[in-house]
Amino acid sequence: MNIEDIIYEQKGSLYLDGKNLPGLAKKYGTPIIVYSKRKIQENVGKLRKAFSGGRTSIHFSIKSNYNPFILRMLQGMNVGVDAATPNEVALALKVGFPAEKIIATPNNMSREDLLSITRQGVVLNFDDISQMKLLGDDLPEVVSFRINPGIGRGQFKGIKTGGRGSKFGIPPEVAVKAYRMAKRKGVKRFGIHMMTGSNVLDPSFFDRSSYLFFRIADRIARENGIEFEFLDIGGGFGVPYNIEDKELDVDEVGHYILRNFSKFSSKGQFRDSQLILEPGRFIIANAGVLLASVTGIKRYDNVLVGMDVSMNTLIRIPLYGAVHPVFVANRTSDSRKVSVNLVGQVCENTDILFRSISLPRLEVGDTIAILNCGAYVTSMSSNYNLLARPMEIMIDGSKERVIRRRETVEDILQSFENV
Repeated sequence: MNIEDIIYEQKGSLYLDGKNLPGLAKKYGTPIIVYSKRKIQENVGKLRKAFSGGRTSIHFSIKSNYNPFILRMLQGMNVGVDAATPNEVALALKVGFPAEKIIATPNNMSREDLLSITRQGVVLNFDDISQMKLLGDDLPEVVSFRINPGIGRGQFKGIKTGGRGSKFGIPPEVAVKAYRMAKRKGVKRFGIHMMTGSNVLDPSFFDRSSYLFFRIADRIARENGIEFEFLDIGGGFGVPYNIEDKELDVDEVGHYILRNFSKFSSKGQFRDSQLILEPGRFIIANAGVLLASVTGIKRYDNVLVGMDVSMNTLIRIPLYGAVHPVFVANRTSDSRKVSVNLVGQVCENTDILFRSISLPRLEVGDTIAILNCGAYVTSMSSNYNLLARPMEIMIDGSKERVIRRRETVEDILQSFENV
């Protein structure tokens, strides 16, 4: 992982796109997520370059980060949306995405939920035949199913979404019957979807999984006499959270996927099909830095450094055992290190976010910078203990803009009656 590609050190402090991070922490308060517009644009550009040889459309996975300012920014870059729920669809439409640039892949939804998506003209990937059956004769114009190709991978067990034991999708032999059923009901337009896991850093996995997916799609198309308007291979493009990890070679990934796609296109299948990608983390994760302040220090059996970022904000760590690069943003020139645990303010003993890490000797008021916090941080956060979720700002060249103001207790309680 090339840290200098995201932040850099100057005169003892960390900077992001020319902005002094400890200075931003003092100016706006903490916790706060600072985003780089430059980095988001750069990440989208990498994907476009890697898949430039095909009929490819990029759909941002809104579950990774649903800040409306960021969504509008991506819309301006001609990026579509991958949604998982009716509420995510509603947000995408509200910020201005046209229905044809949104694809929804929900699971275990009610009939009303499914209809709320399809009646707005949004294409839906059914997670199971039973979901399609809920709609009866109210099937959408385009029918697509999520396939479980039998393999999956993720950085953690909890983010592996394909293969044995996954709750998502249907096996290939069932999918053949599902499309046959849809065709008998008069459906004439079809798509197909796969999503096997998250944060994969091995390019060869995308070679194997995409070839298997295209082979399954080829079988379904031939046996049912149908064509697919789109083949949605999902996302899973990883970013390194460990400093020693290598970046994903997305050019190699694009080469593998487009090569496999071409193999089946040359046989006559998929010649007019669109290839859809659903990256979330790859676009936004390394564009966000979470800043916290040291609020207290206890030195007993070990050194416990309290900060104002807790598990309500960084649930990925206690949930998956995730890791994030962490630095003291105002002490980068201090070579003296001590082993500490970084802990938050939540009344749970699982609220230990970093264990036995080596950092400069800390004082109350120091600024902690946690990297790769653009994805699955705010979107997975909560108000447990009535703690506020982080404020967010965007750095755009020399400018900085608040894109989420700091929450108040009134904000948190506004949906309750009789407060």
